[in-house]
Amino acid sequence: MCIVLILTGMLHSVSANQAQAAGAEGFTRAQYILPPEVQKKGFVFAGARIPLDRREVSVRVLDQVNYLLMDRRAGMMEWFDRMAVIGPMIQAVLQEEGVPNDLIYLVALLSDFLPNSRTRSGGVGWWALASGKDKKVASTPQWLVTNDWDDRRDPVLSTKIACGILQGAQRKIANNDWLLATAAFIDGADKIEAIVRKAPGFSYWDMVMPSNSEVIVPRLVALKLIDTHRQYYGVDISRLPPLQYDSLDRVKLAKDLPLHVVAKWCKLSPRSLWELNPGVDPSTGVLAKAETRSPGGFPLRVPKGMGDKVRQLLRSEGYLTN
Repeated sequence: MCIVLILTGMLHSVSANQAQAAGAEGFTRAQYILPPEVQKKGFVFAGARIPLDRREVSVRVLDQVNYLLMDRRAGMMEWFDRMAVIGPMIQAVLQEEGVPNDLIYLVALLSDFLPNSRTRSGGVGWWALASGKDKKVASTPQWLVTNDWDDRRDPVLSTKIACGILQGAQRKIANNDWLLATAAFIDGADKIEAIVRKAPGFSYWDMVMPSNSEVIVPRLVALKLIDTHRQYYGVDISRLPPLQYDSLDRVKLAKDLPLHVVAKWCKLSPRSLWELNPGVDPSTGVLAKAETRSPGGFPLRVPKGMGDKVRQLLRSEGYLTN
């Protein structure tokens, strides 16, 4: 199926865009170009108009469009599948925290929408938290990591942490510019703040950024461009339904709760239940009891319609004392 999709996309690129691309200034071979609608009306990312009328900006974005469609097509389609399933949970937090929904695409680039993702610099989870850049920021929100649990792997808690970092950067150095705030999240606030001080009043597109954010920010714009114009770019995949679940919020457990116990109550596989609760360390599979470092307990999600039953069973089996 992937081979068919790749061939379809390549044919679309050559047949639908070749005539325009071949004749466009600066293009030496057939490749993907901006959709006519975008060329006419422009494009917005994270509330900011992207100056695609500037050739140097359009070239940077189109380089990433072509990279994603030609070199990362199969992986990108997996991102879209996972974003359809888990994305609404993350986007709800972004909206609640006042962070642009478009930054959902950053999760794809940082972690492939996989909770157990780890980066070379030490970042963990959906937002690649806890790399060296985060440790340099004194105001960085704290997260809890134990032998049984990691906030960075939980989609809701990690997104709240990421929102705090992004908002802090946006207030401190970005002058309401979410692209600069994103660059600070990627490469560290100190680096971006130093660059901005040397070029006051200029936008992200006018400054030379550190290597990571120099590439990732245009790639974010390109990813949204492809996602919102799937038919034009030949990315024809069915949209999967989002996760449906009941949230018990934070449960204060009197004793450790193995996830397989809850899975049996819900007539579900332990893996399926863990996918709702990826903050639980898969090597232990245990939702830990409330203790000094986690007096409020941990969140627990169960399949839609099972919330009341699970809460009652937690009480009757002695896992809850209240």
